[in-house]
Amino acid sequence: MWMDDFRENKETLIEWQPSNALKKDTQGVESSEDICYSCHDGYVRDSRNITWKYNRHPVFVKPSGKVIVPDSFPLSVKNEIYCGTCHSAHGKGAAATEEHAKTSLFREVNVNSSLCEMCHLDQANFRASNGHPVHSRAIKLPDKLFENGAVSASDKNTVICQSCHKIHGAKGQKLLIVDNQNSELCIICHQEKESISGTKHDLSITLPDVKNIKDKSLSESGPCGACHLPHNAVGKRLWARTMGKGNPAAQMCLTCHDQSSGYKIKGVGEFSHPIDIKPASGTHIPPELPLFSSEGAKTKDGNVQCFTCHDIHRWDPQTPINKGGKDVEGDSSNSFLRISNSSGSGLCILCHVDKKQLVYSDHNLEVTAPEEKNIQGVNTRSSGPCGACHLPHNASSYRLWARNLPKENIAGELCISCHKNEGPAKDKQLGNYFHPVNVSLEKFKISTALPLFDEKGNKTQDGKLVCMTCHDPHVWNPDSSLFIEEYKYANVEGDATNSFLRKHNSPTSDLCEACHFKQAFVDGTDHDLNVTAPDAKNLLGQTVKESGQCGACHLVHNSPNSLRLWARPYLPYIEKSGIIESLCNSCHSKNNIAGNKIPVIATHPGDKLVNNIMRCDRDDIDYAPLFDVKSGNFTNYGNISCPTCHNAHQWSPLSKIKGIGQNVEGNATNSFLRNVSYRNICIDCHGFDALFRYKYFHDLEDRIPQRTR
Repeated sequence: MWMDDFRENKETLIEWQPSNALKKDTQGVESSEDICYSCHDGYVRDSRNITWKYNRHPVFVKPSGKVIVPDSFPLSVKNEIYCGTCHSAHGKGAAATEEHAKTSLFREVNVNSSLCEMCHLDQANFRASNGHPVHSRAIKLPDKLFENGAVSASDKNTVICQSCHKIHGAKGQKLLIVDNQNSELCIICHQEKESISGTKHDLSITLPDVKNIKDKSLSESGPCGACHLPHNAVGKRLWARTMGKGNPAAQMCLTCHDQSSGYKIKGVGEFSHPIDIKPASGTHIPPELPLFSSEGAKTKDGNVQCFTCHDIHRWDPQTPINKGGKDVEGDSSNSFLRISNSSGSGLCILCHVDKKQLVYSDHNLEVTAPEEKNIQGVNTRSSGPCGACHLPHNASSYRLWARNLPKENIAGELCISCHKNEGPAKDKQLGNYFHPVNVSLEKFKISTALPLFDEKGNKTQDGKLVCMTCHDPHVWNPDSSLFIEEYKYANVEGDATNSFLRKHNSPTSDLCEACHFKQAFVDGTDHDLNVTAPDAKNLLGQTVKESGQCGACHLVHNSPNSLRLWARPYLPYIEKSGIIESLCNSCHSKNNIAGNKIPVIATHPGDKLVNNIMRCDRDDIDYAPLFDVKSGNFTNYGNISCPTCHNAHQWSPLSKIKGIGQNVEGNATNSFLRNVSYRNICIDCHGFDALFRYKYFHDLEDRIPQRTR
């Protein structure tokens, strides 16, 4: 009909319509829809009966700017797509030798949707256009997909355009093989994500009027379409919503959960678990908690992201049946967590294995204060042991603190938030006098291997000494870093070997020695009560085994005495010699521990003021401290007292070593003397007579000439 040679002035079977798609003012029968209908009218029940049924590729429309039609694919004289654009009875794709194209009469061979990709270049180049992957086989494609009309690729499990799209007879919009309004098509392949439907992350329920980047309301897009788009999405994870600047893996979640989103849903708050970071050195990340790249792809070498702890498609890790619901408040057993975190804080412990011992300790508030609530009003039964002190989101301060704290200078406040009058640890407070905290060791020229902390609670070399310097709140027993087999989930009274100490402080003073290494020479000497008086008790009723040898004389917490945090009762002192001597006399007096070591003469004449300006270097062997009579503080002018000549922590002035663990009888060269006779402070006043006076200071007969002589 389109060749002039065959034109006759007779009425044709098909009404004359001078609208040839290719040649103007001619009857284009072979390119008209009517000629296609002459076979594909549904009379024969095969593929022809669906060509015009349901949805089909648009025709008689101009190509959009999103596609590029090759020159080999003709358009109409109106530059519109028509049936002949893709089909030709004599095209390459009609060859009987082409297995995948022989019945479709394509102009070009269509193997694995290659024909589609000739025009839809963006979708074919899915990496550049952030589209659903094609020509990949990440999963096994289910049979249900093909039962619904998907075309198989050369490899059945390879995704191609026709895995989801059908050119003729598509039951869904956008030529999808099924209606996807409720994400039915997505779920055919991604069955494990079906559990999102009906949960708070089903935005068609929680945010139905909000629109995605395609200007579709979330009630229209279905559960999957609210967050994901198969083509031209935002980012590599097919994201359907506008993301902020920064790490895309986090920004996907922050699309809704950022404080500035404006949605009345859960935000992460100012203080939230770190994300997009490498796990701490030595941390074992189990496969149950995957790591992700900054783009959101799973990788063993990835970072901790929101998705590491959260499975955003499943409300309850125990069962997919529990959907929660729009108005259901979550807790640590659900809330899209990958693992329940309620009893035992299983989720936290999987990464923070070194904190596991807390579960079996007094710091598990489910044991010691089960009704105590964190700032979110949740008790430990619901939050898990970790949730009593830490919150992964919306914490009150740095270190993810779950209790009310100031935002700055929190390092010294963390422990006090419980160990105070109205706190759950009110029975274990510091008392009026306790070891100094929030101090810089540099001021005292002390170095230590124990951790120091800045104001935000972070470990730092130039930080300050705080409670956590000596205490690890997660580890009850420093010898057992993972768990305590004998712990019976009861409130246990601690001693110097546990009590959350970073080091044992009994039977040797390892913890105190970390800072006070010179004082640790007391170990194994006569002043180590493990050696000389193991049953003696300090003011808190503790034996030396319970308190450690340092605790026999000094109380780190709850000392009733401010001077040297003295752990033993003061005795009345001679006014001229001063209060400092009462410390020594608390043992070296009648009916006390060292009652057999009481010198007849114990005091230097008190009306003779001495200065030690030339002998105040603590590191020099002739160091001779003087003390204020009333306060006991160091002074440059004062009276000679016991510690002027005696160093209670070191047996011999010439041997900086610990004792042998036996009660040893001393002499004038040791006996805790601070220095040697030829370099002592006596020389300043007594000259050559100093040797005699020094040696016989405590000897009544040798010190004071007898009247008979």
